[in-house]
Amino acid sequence: IKQFLLLSKRRTALITQCLKDSETSKPNFMPRLYINRRLAMEHRDNPALDPSCKNAVFTQVLSLLEGRCLVLCRWPLRYDQWWECKFIAEGIIDQGGGFRDSLADMSEELCPSSADTPVPLPFFVRTSNQGNSTGEARDMYVPNPSCKDFPKYEWIGQIMGAALRGKEFLVLALPGFVWKQLTGEEVSWSKDFPAVDSVLVKLLEVMEVMDKDTFEFKFGNELTYTTVLSDQRMVELIPNGSSTVVRYEDRKEFIHLVQKARLEESKEQIMAMQAGLLKVVPQAVLDLLTWQELEKKVCGDPEVTVDALKKLTRFEDFEPLDTRVQYFWEALNNFTNEDRSRFLRFVTGRSRLPARIYIYPDKMGSETTDALPESSTCSSTLFLPNYATAKVCEEKLRYAAYNCVAIDTDMSPWE
Repeated sequence: IKQFLLLSKRRTALITQCLKDSETSKPNFMPRLYINRRLAMEHRDNPALDPSCKNAVFTQVLSLLEGRCLVLCRWPLRYDQWWECKFIAEGIIDQGGGFRDSLADMSEELCPSSADTPVPLPFFVRTSNQGNSTGEARDMYVPNPSCKDFPKYEWIGQIMGAALRGKEFLVLALPGFVWKQLTGEEVSWSKDFPAVDSVLVKLLEVMEVMDKDTFEFKFGNELTYTTVLSDQRMVELIPNGSSTVVRYEDRKEFIHLVQKARLEESKEQIMAMQAGLLKVVPQAVLDLLTWQELEKKVCGDPEVTVDALKKLTRFEDFEPLDTRVQYFWEALNNFTNEDRSRFLRFVTGRSRLPARIYIYPDKMGSETTDALPESSTCSSTLFLPNYATAKVCEEKLRYAAYNCVAIDTDMSPWE
């Protein structure tokens, strides 16, 4: 049925209507959460110190909301903030920027953007492709087969649903293999699993067609009825599988058992995420979306191009030929996509598009300076100093993007 629904010319209108029909009225209050990001940063640097993960922003938000279902995120679209954030010892009045920062922090804790940092929460693990630096989609994560905290997966699904309904993003680097299951699309070993473990897919392809002599030379009596899941846990494919040698004649049965185990390794976790998603988004909406559309609505567009930024950026109080404007675009042209994503978060609290940006001269006016730029994420505003060269502008913007996320000009941290 889904494939016919996706062909409907009225699909977009039906999605809009389904979301509108499932709206709730706005409650009389917005939850106010006091978050300690310094403790969260310490946990992110060394998760082993706190196995309970109580200091992670994700856990702080969940505990302060007391685990309540995010039906509050089924408010009409004009109410695009689900809670108000107060960051302890940071200068911010939350008119949207602090809230967006909390979502960005949670995204980074769930699926870190850097392959060199530990994963501070137990809900997702790096794919084999990421661990081995092989195949496609080397920056992806899958739900952790060992983690049985299904209520938390359900809550993650609720936040995803809220992002789908609203204007904000929860950036989760998940392969199509996961998104397809969330939308109810069928997954295929040959089409979808190479994004998770391309080495295993290739190995099984070769094993299936190899002759007996090659099989026995390569594996001898060492290949048993076991496989390693994404969490690096070895599981038996049959009773006493670890002590049962795979014979050449039975290799196809072994291949089938491996494929089944790997395709279903995160099935329970994905079902819990889908259950949470459906608490916020009607089933009809998932039926009308492709997996690619679901990913983009939840996570935003991962490509932060200069052309897209030009369409979303407004310069205020600048002369048409001001060198600051020229230097700014030269700097962003020299940025990598990751640099531009970090810059976007520094200014707006979002790491993905679409996001509007407003740029004003800084308080020094036209006077040349080496000062760092300042931002106000609540108003998505950048205060751009007058730099001597495009190179200096590039260096200062990049430094701020990577090092000044917790700094905001809204107020004194001690007020």
